[in-house]
Amino acid sequence: MKTKAVRFYGRMDLRLDEYELPGIQDDEILAKVAADSLCYNTHDAVKSGVWPKKSAGSPTVIGYAFSGEIIELGAKWGGKYAVGDKFALYSHSFRTGYEDLPYIPGNSCGGESVYVILPSEIMERDSLVVFKGEGFFPAALSDAYSNVINACRSLFRTDRQKHIHYLGIREGGRMAIFGGCGPMGLAAIDYALSGEFRPRQIIVTDIDNMRLQRARSFFGGKAEKRGISLLFINTTELTNIRQFILRLTDNEGFDDILVMVPSAEAVELGDSLLAFDGCMNFFGRPSDTRFSAKLNYYDVHFKEKHVIGTFGGNYDDMKEALGLMEKGLLSPEVLVTHIGGLDAAPQAILELPSIPGGKKLIYPRLSLPLTALDDLPDLGSQSALFRELAEITKRNGGFWSVEAEKYLLEYGEKI
Repeated sequence: MKTKAVRFYGRMDLRLDEYELPGIQDDEILAKVAADSLCYNTHDAVKSGVWPKKSAGSPTVIGYAFSGEIIELGAKWGGKYAVGDKFALYSHSFRTGYEDLPYIPGNSCGGESVYVILPSEIMERDSLVVFKGEGFFPAALSDAYSNVINACRSLFRTDRQKHIHYLGIREGGRMAIFGGCGPMGLAAIDYALSGEFRPRQIIVTDIDNMRLQRARSFFGGKAEKRGISLLFINTTELTNIRQFILRLTDNEGFDDILVMVPSAEAVELGDSLLAFDGCMNFFGRPSDTRFSAKLNYYDVHFKEKHVIGTFGGNYDDMKEALGLMEKGLLSPEVLVTHIGGLDAAPQAILELPSIPGGKKLIYPRLSLPLTALDDLPDLGSQSALFRELAEITKRNGGFWSVEAEKYLLEYGEKI
């Protein structure tokens, strides 16, 4: 059978190709891709011209954070999976070092493709994870959530009498998420409100009022229902940021802090606001290999502060994300700001850092320009598809939804 896919040929060289897929072997699975979430890791690899574990001389299908549906099983997997199963891929299992990017074995399996053959290594490592929730895009975003779940699960505090380390957000404590209104920050807020351990107070900072208002409008009701104080602050409007925020914590500081941006000021602010035995996770993904910030080692000693950093998530983190989605506790729709078809993917990946907003979802079965959800009302005059999607997103508070996805997959132009 033929498939279409976006393939990597070299530095800044992506091409939309059509090529023949062979029949599957007994240890392989044929799947139809439903949704792929564009990631900065993909942009970085394309920009550098070095694709993880790429076979020399052969173009590589890109995209690793995707969901899909099984349409044919090799004999080896008949007892473990079923035709029609929806899935997400845990691509981090193939990383071998801390600097590795997530990748998928083989050159013909990636999220930016209509059909893919899943090689045996994926199933042998249990990296094909069945998703029983509604829709496809939540599963495509489970990779993003696994990153922040790992970040939160890695926070720790100690029992000074027994030298025991307790992992995770401090139950009933105070938490800050600095630079928290980008897509990963929103996922962190969502998890802090929904995970096993929940703080009693969360303070989120950002420098963009529109992003702050969007996050406030979405999460305010959820926080209130769950008895959590959730405050949003634009730090550019304050003269003494530390003093203002410290007062909001009754001068106690924070048990847990996530710094979501590569900002020395944010790191140093977090350091100054950690409470005794508090933990700060620098999640900011700097591009400068010499990025640094000041740290008060007096407080590290006498206040027993902990400073860590995490990158990626593990299998259990992804399983937890998918489980919370299946129960309706997480709200991945808040991360999505753009949708597009397979033909929009090459340019979107090349220009990803300059495209504002949150997560960009690609639907590989479709032909569709990259479209901001905020633009749907204006585009409604151009086509019935955009008009109906605008109505659906309006009914859902301006956010993407399973309802909108179903309509798009049914009525969108097939590629």
